[in-house]
Amino acid sequence: MLSQDEVQRVQKFKNETARKTYLCSRLAMRRLFSSYLKQPASELKFNTTQQGKPFLADYTTELKFNLSHSGELILLAVSPSLELGIDVEQHKPIPNWKDVASKVFDAQTIDILKQKKDPETAFIKAWTEFEARQKLLGQGIFGYKTAVNKKTAWEIMRIEDFEASLCYFQETKKPRICLFNYIK
Repeated sequence: MLSQDEVQRVQKFKNETARKTYLCSRLAMRRLFSSYLKQPASELKFNTTQQGKPFLADYTTELKFNLSHSGELILLAVSPSLELGIDVEQHKPIPNWKDVASKVFDAQTIDILKQKKDPETAFIKAWTEFEARQKLLGQGIFGYKTAVNKKTAWEIMRIEDFEASLCYFQETKKPRICLFNYIK
């Protein structure tokens, strides 16, 4: 089902978990989109914007999607027309969270995080919100840093020991969220 590019990418992974996660995410996307588009999964073509946001190439559909994974958890957000950004992070110790935060957050946000009872957990939540927003806007995490504004809205999800954020444009109605666990 995979394209030649996807096969080559799978082969480059050194980490077994990362390889399996990538492989599962691509296969799940292909099977889901194949069903929706009534096209063979192997014939689906994906492309990315200059900033790395994926999209279906060569289709007239307005199908929008965004993908994130952390550890062995994969989240795929799909909408027939609504632009989406999603991020998921596993809760785990991040001793250098201040260094990471200083690269993407302003001083005021960092001060707020430092004052939290559990700053590492607050950082993970803030990070997923930031990355979901950047992905919604097609900026990537190191692209132009967009400020939080009234045009975007979030759905925050706690899934076992993971934090996730789904970001979308607020002018649209609140999306219906369905979580499916294909492992359990």
